[in-house]
Amino acid sequence: MIELLLPAGDWDTLRAAVENGADAVYLGVDRFNARRRASNFQLSEIGKVVDYCHSAGVRVYITMNILVKNSELVDFFETIKKLYLGGVDAVIIQQLSFVSLIKKKFPGLEVHISTQAAISNTGFLDLIKKADKIILPREYSKEEINDFIVKTKLATEIFVQGALCFSYSGKCLFSSFLGGRSGNRGLCAQPCRKKYNKSYLLSMKDLSLIKEIPEIIKMGVSTVKIEGRLRSVKYIKYAARVYRQAIDSHYAGKFKINEKDYKQMKLAFNRKFTWGYYSGAKNLVSSDRPMGRGLFLGEMEVGGLIKLEEDLSVGDGVGIWLPKKVDGAVIKKIELDGVIVDKALKGDKVKLFIRAKPGVKIYKTSTKEEEDFVFKKKKAIKIVGRKVKELVLPEFESKKGSFELLVKVYSKADGLKALKYTRKVFYNIFAKDFSNKFCAYIPKLLNDEEVEKAVKLVEKFGVKNVLIGDLGVYSKLKGKNLYIDYSNNIFNDMDVDYFNGVSVISPELSFSELKEFVNKNFAVLVHGKVVMMNTKYLDLPARLKDEKGYVFRVRRENSCFQILNSIDLGLGELVLKLKEIGVQKYFLDLDHGVDKYLRIYSKILTGKKVEFHKFNFTKGHWDKGVS
Repeated sequence: MIELLLPAGDWDTLRAAVENGADAVYLGVDRFNARRRASNFQLSEIGKVVDYCHSAGVRVYITMNILVKNSELVDFFETIKKLYLGGVDAVIIQQLSFVSLIKKKFPGLEVHISTQAAISNTGFLDLIKKADKIILPREYSKEEINDFIVKTKLATEIFVQGALCFSYSGKCLFSSFLGGRSGNRGLCAQPCRKKYNKSYLLSMKDLSLIKEIPEIIKMGVSTVKIEGRLRSVKYIKYAARVYRQAIDSHYAGKFKINEKDYKQMKLAFNRKFTWGYYSGAKNLVSSDRPMGRGLFLGEMEVGGLIKLEEDLSVGDGVGIWLPKKVDGAVIKKIELDGVIVDKALKGDKVKLFIRAKPGVKIYKTSTKEEEDFVFKKKKAIKIVGRKVKELVLPEFESKKGSFELLVKVYSKADGLKALKYTRKVFYNIFAKDFSNKFCAYIPKLLNDEEVEKAVKLVEKFGVKNVLIGDLGVYSKLKGKNLYIDYSNNIFNDMDVDYFNGVSVISPELSFSELKEFVNKNFAVLVHGKVVMMNTKYLDLPARLKDEKGYVFRVRRENSCFQILNSIDLGLGELVLKLKEIGVQKYFLDLDHGVDKYLRIYSKILTGKKVEFHKFNFTKGHWDKGVS
């Protein structure tokens, strides 16, 4: 039977999930989870949480899915140790390098790969096959979900309800580079909910796949997941109820949706619902407002009249959508056909005694809740006999590697210019004018067909050096000199050691954090436009201008769009500090000024004086990193 997984941010939402039909809950503890802004549980509470859930037959999964720094590795694995001894059923992680160690040190503890690992195709199989469950990106279509299950035979989890992230799988540098709050570290400031070009162009609607439950079950999905660790008790309660009833009714042979509970869930929070990428929906963005809205009640007419799109009672709450703000009100009086009534029905034209001009949209935001009912209690879960031998992390070998100047280009002309300075010039393998003069860059977010095509092209051109954007090709390019693009979030020594080849380290790490690495055989992004977001949403203008006047260019790469930072990263003479600590590989991502910047950095690295206008560039996270 398919598993229903609900979020919990505190004891109230935990009880709401458990008492209304969850098979499992996921929650964060302390600082290692991707919702650090949410109310999270303390590590000291986990024993009580597990006892409560297991007594109700509900499994407990802990989100440990942020990027982990070298300085945090000991605390991170010690936390997993305490969770393990506390009886939790699984941990959810992003970094693939952690899987083997967790499976070895904590037998019986399941490892679930977070959606933030961005498993974009089945080519990832060799990297993820030791995991117990794979949480697929929300960008998968139903055909891709089915294909993944058939080809990999892995247990698979998908999101069916809740917020959608504009950036693919939630991997994002936007919040990080704009304000120092890293989404990859659980502190996203949600810049996608801000205005660009005077509209909310990046604010996604909420996913809702309740009607697709029978099809999802037939596909063989293992778990359906509700997003919402930042949402209310009411939302969790009704999301649990409506999905529990839908699942149970399907297995009983008479699938149905409880419309009353579904509307209560919408009242609790929604940004409009969409089937999202699952069904190939095009209109995924709610560009008018980024906030929850309730149920659309109607549009005000002359004389304070409104034709109701939903039933309405005295005491219900409404949202009044004015041009520049949203006001709230409680309905104190309803007039129907000249008579004051306590309740009016959908289709009635009534007078509401609220301040709203003709044309203003009104939303119903609260109403009396339906009576509760109790779900059948499940068989209690027992976990016994867990012990941990001394937890020792692997030792890392000190490495420095040889000097390399690496550059990624975006045209053949630029590639030819770059060859005057280095042989490591990476150009898109899918470009029509690609030639074996260049090294290959394999783009991000490939489907299975594109993975195979990329591998064949690498072989066709006899390419030896490959920069990997999409890890689906990693296991298929044995014998090549591999470079792992910074989009893959290489964040600590375990990550560096995990991959064969050279990793371009995450640009979210500071200089002092780079010094901490034992293995310094990695490359550092020293110049170029940083990719803030990769997105499968294609209806974007060429430029995005925010409310402060900053302009972010939009670039197409293969089957996705990229939003680039408004200002180039440029470390200039700071690369000499990297050289001093043993870093020997320098990566430039250049879609302009190839000859100019390669000449500058070549001179700097050979000790020549160069005029470098620092004020034209950002140092990114060089000084402080991200918290």
